[in-house]
Amino acid sequence: MKKLSNAESAVWDVITAHYAEIPQLSIGKLAELVPCSLSTINRTVKKKGFSGYSEFRNSVKEPHLQQLTGFSQDVLSAIQKNEEELLKTVGNISADTIEQAVKLIDGARDILIFSRGMSINVANEMLGKLQLTGKKVASHDDPKYMNYYGQHATPDTLVIALSLLGESQVVVASRFAKEQGAKVLVLTTVGISALAQLADVLLLGYKSRLEVNWFELDTHSRLPLYILVRVLFDAYSIYKKGKIS
Repeated sequence: MKKLSNAESAVWDVITAHYAEIPQLSIGKLAELVPCSLSTINRTVKKKGFSGYSEFRNSVKEPHLQQLTGFSQDVLSAIQKNEEELLKTVGNISADTIEQAVKLIDGARDILIFSRGMSINVANEMLGKLQLTGKKVASHDDPKYMNYYGQHATPDTLVIALSLLGESQVVVASRFAKEQGAKVLVLTTVGISALAQLADVLLLGYKSRLEVNWFELDTHSRLPLYILVRVLFDAYSIYKKGKIS
């Protein structure tokens, strides 16, 4: 994502503060709120991945938050961002892709989970669920360990690679495993990324581009990854019950 200038950052601050109102805000009204020129607004949203303000405005669905009372506008906006990630992640999931992922898990002799940062928490949830199924599974988040086990993967290995944006150090280890003939199941929110290109099966979530991160460290929500994991393992449980019966 391209870095915003000071003027563009000011625009984005106003957008995030008035997120729930965006469907009703024309570009002219938004320019009055900032205040700034129309071209500055268009440059800002283009750097966030949209073709212009019209596309951005249309991407923000009509809020259903009027039913919620007692919250400030900022809190309502935060709730809506989470709702957006939930609905759009579920909307990205196809039955065929989930079935392919389930069969990869079921057919793997051993499973390696690679993750970094706060995605480690998602990996730990996956680890616990896979252990309950009796699968031989290990989770690694240290780059040296990931690379080592990636280089020693076999065609019977399944790598489950977790990365919010698909450009972490998980990519290198997954590539090593792929070179050894292993299958790679990727969970990410960026379909055009180095990690996604390695996927035999890709589960793609949706990450809101309107999340505000007030910290220098990576504290971005992993909600889309958690949703993918929930759907995947619900489907896997149903699949296994069907095979047993």
